[in-house]
Amino acid sequence: MAVNIRMPEEMKATLDRIAAGEFRSLNSLILQFLDETLRAKGIDWREEKAQK
Repeated sequence: MAVNIRMPEEMKATLDRIAAGEFRSLNSLILQFLDETLRAKGIDWREEKAQK
């Protein structure tokens, strides 16, 4: 599934630098951030997917 995210250019540039420094894609970095945020809130999206 594709999702478009609008963000300030400076934020994207910062995320691009982090991703490049870790030799990974921007998409992979954003997915990691989202997964960590959901887990911090006690949400396991993998379990919710299995329940459907």
